Amino acid sequence: MMNKKDINTLKERSERCVCKMCGSKLEMRIIIHNQYGGEELDLFCPKCSRVEYGTEPQIYNLAKEFVEKFEFNYYVDMIEDEHNIQLNRGKICDIAAWIIKNYKQ
Repeated sequence: MMNKKDINTLKERSERCVCKMCGSKLEMRIIIHNQYGGEELDLFCPKCSRVEYGTEPQIYNLAKEFVEKFEFNYYVDMIEDEHNIQLNRGKICDIAAWIIKNYKQ
């Protein structure tokens, strides 16, 4: 069971962050993990139909521009389609967030 602080953190992220793959707003949803009662409140992207912690909109916009401008493709063994582009945006979001987090220290 989540405490009030964790729920508030998710609520704040849902209002502030976007999906790192498609840029859509995130929703808070109860996710059922199995039929035996494994469930929890999580952030969910309705467009991608996946649980997603999200990223700041500014980071997503930079990642989108980077992938388009430099034709970045981390997943070279995949077919280059929209899903591949989304995965590459997500990878750049992860890299940019890591750099920003560690640069501040």
